[in-house]
Amino acid sequence: MKSKIAFMLFILGLAVAAPYFIKGPDGKPLMSFDDKQELLSTEDTRQTYYKWQDKDGVWHFGDEVPEGVTAQAVDIDTAANVIQSVKLPDKDSEADSGKKPQQEPAAPLPGLPMTVNPADIPKLLDDAKGVQALVDQHKKEIDQAR
Repeated sequence: MKSKIAFMLFILGLAVAAPYFIKGPDGKPLMSFDDKQELLSTEDTRQTYYKWQDKDGVWHFGDEVPEGVTAQAVDIDTAANVIQSVKLPDKDSEADSGKKPQQEPAAPLPGLPMTVNPADIPKLLDDAKGVQALVDQHKKEIDQAR
């Protein structure tokens, strides 16, 4: 039993460490301890607002607290849960190359649970209408038989 747990811990450690050794398409490791990536959260993205309750029990929120009111300070980071953008190639560099981008046939977007080409959707809708007509006709025949 202990050897199974030790083996599982070894596999887990290997899975965590693997991205630091596996090389990506650019030839560099997928992850690195030396990366000096730009942090999205900075002093500029952190803000404080105040909330207080009036005598009627209604909550109010604002940047400044009115006189004579006890307020609670709430610190937030506006960059929380923000995904860093991906840099796209420059349109000018594509235009300068003189090549027209080849039009590829429409394909399902990655991550979408599709097994059909989006260009075929109008035909599929027509097929679905035909199936619906068959089902309606079958239902009509059953109702007449009763």
